[in-house]
Amino acid sequence: MNEENKSLSPIEVYLYLCDLQDKESKKMNLFNIFKKKENIISKETYYNNLINIKEINQYGYESSYANQEPILYKIYGNARILNNNISILVISDTHNTLNEKEFKNFILTNNNYDICLLLGDFGYLDIPIILKYVSKDKIYAILGNHDTNYINEYGLNDLNGKIITIKGIKILGIMGSFRYKPSKFPSFSQKESIEFLNSKEEADILVSHDTGFNNLSSNDPAHQGLFGITYYLYKNRVPYHIHGHIHNPYQKNLLNGTKEISAYQYQIFHL
Repeated sequence: MNEENKSLSPIEVYLYLCDLQDKESKKMNLFNIFKKKENIISKETYYNNLINIKEINQYGYESSYANQEPILYKIYGNARILNNNISILVISDTHNTLNEKEFKNFILTNNNYDICLLLGDFGYLDIPIILKYVSKDKIYAILGNHDTNYINEYGLNDLNGKIITIKGIKILGIMGSFRYKPSKFPSFSQKESIEFLNSKEEADILVSHDTGFNNLSSNDPAHQGLFGITYYLYKNRVPYHIHGHIHNPYQKNLLNGTKEISAYQYQIFHL
C-alpha cells in the first residue's frame, strides 16, 4: 500500500486487500492454463484417444485423423538415423505394363542390390517377367489393393506384418490400402491399420503399398492413405518409409525427418 492509501477506512482497506488477492488468483489461473498448454500429451493418452475415435465415414475420408503430424512430432521427436547401408530394388504398380526388354536391360545394368521389394498391384503378365531376372530368394512381397494373392501363387516371401533383417537393417511390411469400398480386397479401416502396426516391433524401414494419411485427399478416399502408417512412423521414429499406390515417384522428408520414398514401376534406392 502506498502513501495515498494510508488514510483509507478499514472497509476500504479490506476491499483493497480482496482486490489484491483476486489479482493474484487470476495470475495463478493464467499460469496454470499456460502450463497446461505447454504440457505435451502422454503417449498413452494419445493412443487411447486415437483408438477411441468414432469413425463416421466407413468408406470415405476420415477428417478426425487429419493434421496430426505436429502433435505426433511433439510427442515422439525426430526420426532415428539409419546407420547401415542397403541397396533395394523396388517394383510396384506395373498393372500388366512391365516391358520385358526394358526391365531386362535395367536389371543387367543395376544388378548390385541386396533385396527386391514387390509393393503390389501387378498383372498376371508381370510376375513371370520379374522372376526371369530377379532371384526369388531376394524377393519379399506385399499385396496391393488390386491384387489377388500372387504371393502364394508364385511361392514368394510374404512381408505383410513381418520383420526381416538384411545387413543389420530391420524391414517391416504392411499390405493393401484404405478400405474405400465394401468389396473384399487387401485393405484396412483406419482403426485396423493403427492396431495392426501398433502391435509390431520397431523397424528401420517401413514398406507399404499405401501411403501414410493424406490430409489433402478428402475428395479421393481411395488415396487418403492409412493413419496407422503415419502413427507407426512417428511412434517408432522410423528412418525410411517406402510405398507405391499413387503412381507418382518422389522423395520427401516428414516433419520428424523420416524419409518418404514413393516408388513407381521399378527403381533402385541406395540408402
